[in-house]
Amino acid sequence: MCTFRVRHLEAFRALFVDTLRLARGSGLKKLGHLSVDGTKVKANASKHKAMSYGRMEESMKKLDEQIGRLLEEAAARDAEEDRRYGKGRRGDELPEEMKDPNKRAERLRQAARELEAEKKLGLAVDKARRREKIRRAKEELEKEARQKAEAKGEDPEEARPSDKAQRNFTDGDSRIMPRDGGFQQSYNAQVAVDADTQLIVAQQVGQNASDARQLSPMVEQVETNTGLVPEQLSADSGYLCQEDIEKVEDKGVECFIATGRSKHGEQAPPVPRGRSPEGLSFKERMTRKLSTKRGRKAYARRKVTAEPVIGQVKNGVLPRFSLRGLTKVRGEFSLACAVHNLKKLRKQGWELPSLAAQAA
Repeated sequence: MCTFRVRHLEAFRALFVDTLRLARGSGLKKLGHLSVDGTKVKANASKHKAMSYGRMEESMKKLDEQIGRLLEEAAARDAEEDRRYGKGRRGDELPEEMKDPNKRAERLRQAARELEAEKKLGLAVDKARRREKIRRAKEELEKEARQKAEAKGEDPEEARPSDKAQRNFTDGDSRIMPRDGGFQQSYNAQVAVDADTQLIVAQQVGQNASDARQLSPMVEQVETNTGLVPEQLSADSGYLCQEDIEKVEDKGVECFIATGRSKHGEQAPPVPRGRSPEGLSFKERMTRKLSTKRGRKAYARRKVTAEPVIGQVKNGVLPRFSLRGLTKVRGEFSLACAVHNLKKLRKQGWELPSLAAQAA
């Protein structure tokens, strides 16, 4: 099954888009309200197999010392064998030695020493491989730090990763993310869901725990997948980014984005009346907009749109990733979203053309 999934990653991505093509042909004529949300999906990796940048240099030095010591001990064993039996000979070329009871015990002790030397050499090879993994992970973190500095207009040569920045050696593409009250190796999966049909019309898996700047790429993917642009869009406060929201609004989409988290049991602010005061910031305007009756009604749709769909996917289709690597988990999530859409299409009684009819 795992081999099958790996072999057909590209087909799974195409299958997800095909479910939306079927929906378009079966009655999906417009997108009214769209809800975008993200969820952390556990990676097939242990957080205990990760190492922080601050420890990498120290670990490499320790491994260098251990490798050097093991090689020296193995070389000493080889030199002792050369001294006793001659260069290039191990001492086991004369089986007659084993026939003499007086020499048999010494020969067995010598064989044990030879095995110990080989074991040390094997340990040195294993440690060298581990050191190479740490070196590659360290270089990847340094490369990311330079890229981030360059994007900010800073000198990339002076950029240095945070000592707490980590890489996992089981799945190097996964990241430590807050999940279920703790921290786990995870990916951040994004979905855009149509409120009327609960179809996933766009999806993506990323490595950044933050949801910021995800709205515009998701709306663009919706347009590519369906040829439609939603009338409204709702999302929680994690997506509050003025530049990103303005890009979406330029497409004619009305956005309802939370500006903060409401405490449980907290009374809603009074409904504003009259014209909006001048001089309000972008965040203040959005807060006022969501406080209106129309804004509250629109934003309330988010809780019955994206959140239930994420629960259905994680509880019924994909509780965690089983593949490793960003490319593979993206294909795995595409398959999960395609399965969800096919279930919704069947449940809602939409007529689905047969594969034979599609081929014709």
